[in-house]
This record gives sequence, structure tokens and C-alpha cells, in this order.
Amino acid sequence: MVGSSNDAAIVLAEHVAGSQEEFSNLMNKKAQELNLKHTHFITPHGLDEEGHYTTGYELALIADYALNIEKIAKVVSTKVHNVNINGNIKTITYTNELLGYLDGVNGIKTGFTNGAGRCLVTSVTRNGFNIITVVLGADTKKIRTKDSINLIEYIYKNYE
Repeated sequence: MVGSSNDAAIVLAEHVAGSQEEFSNLMNKKAQELNLKHTHFITPHGLDEEGHYTTGYELALIADYALNIEKIAKVVSTKVHNVNINGNIKTITYTNELLGYLDGVNGIKTGFTNGAGRCLVTSVTRNGFNIITVVLGADTKKIRTKDSINLIEYIYKNYE
């Protein structure tokens, strides 16, 4: 997740469920348990595929659920992680440009597909007030970042 690695998602899916298809079935079962009516998974990595879809609102619900899992919350709040590969240290930097940059940001995930554009689901906690924002369909990373910051600052400035 830190390196936004689709191949790692495939390996993990195959390890957990035996195949990508079976893992997607598990994800769809979880989506049903969470009452997500506009989400359906075909792949474990989220790349464009016919029949693979969700909504911004349901992405926020998925993020909220995932952040309650301690391991996931830790991973999505990690800016840099070093791994040892055959005695060589490789540094992986998280793709979430707001992590460590904007006050209170503690996750969660960037994304890009041709169909969805550049996307960012962001979790922020300030003064005990937690929010999750979702930006979808940005043409560039810069626009995605700006839109996310504007949305976050608007909420903290105006919500009571």
C-alpha cells in the first residue's frame, strides 16, 4: 500500500484467497456486509475493469471501516518505509502527498486509472475531530492535491 503497488495487491490476493477472483469475491462479501450498494469488485488492485466500480461516498465508508483496523491505520499513516530485499535496503515513499505536509493528515490512499483520473481519499484529525474526504477525477496530481486541501480546510473552517 505504501508504494501503491498493484503487483503486490495481486500477490497478497493470491496468498489470502488462492486467486484474484476469489479475493474479489471476499471483497464483494465485505461490501455487502458494509451495506455498500454501489460497489462491486472484479480485481484486488482497482484498475479499470468492466463491472469494477464504487462511488466517492462508498470509498469514504470503506476508508472509515479500514481505519478501524490497527494494521491498516498504521500502514496508511506511514510516509516512508524501508524494506530489506536480499540484503539490500530499499526505501518506499508513500504516494499520499498530503501525509506529513498538511496538519492532521493520517492517511489514506491515492489512486489513478484512466477511467477515474487521479483520486485521493484523505483522513484528517484535528482537535479530536475526524474527517474523510474523497477527490475523484482530477486531471493532474497538482489539481488532486489542491482540491483535497481546499475541501479539508473548508470543512474545518465551516463545520460546527
